[in-house]
Amino acid sequence: MEELTVYQSNLPANIEDLARFALIGREKMVAVRAEIRAIDKLGLAEEVRRQKLEEGQMISEAVLDAEVRIGTLLKDVPEQITGRPKRESKDSSIPTFKTPKQEARDSIGISRKQADRFVQLAKHPEIVEQAKAEALRRLFQFQRKAVALCPKK
Repeated sequence: MEELTVYQSNLPANIEDLARFALIGREKMVAVRAEIRAIDKLGLAEEVRRQKLEEGQMISEAVLDAEVRIGTLLKDVPEQITGRPKRESKDSSIPTFKTPKQEARDSIGISRKQADRFVQLAKHPEIVEQAKAEALRRLFQFQRKAVALCPKK
């Protein structure tokens, strides 16, 4: 029987901290994938591999939740310029116009492409939840197969 663990997400409250959390989480996922490859190469116990897979699942869900939250916050930021243009170059004769959305992206260090992806995730939370459920289902299937292959003691 598949059991789902319900957990409360304790994501950071502001967009800057969310962006840092997502960046660190993505890097942690790279490390976990490398650990899983090393476990496979060394032929370590299946239990160790399973634990790493579970860790990766938890991290990826948290990162995805953070990216959805960033998208939710960004989609409400206006695209149009209000007020006077900000001058960014030393040559004050060349005005530089930045939209509030561009300023928000710049403040958290993400590209327009990343921001657009996060907004799309936020616009389709049902697809995000479906993808998370499918990944969890595959993890449970893997665990069942691993248990079936292990010799009984």
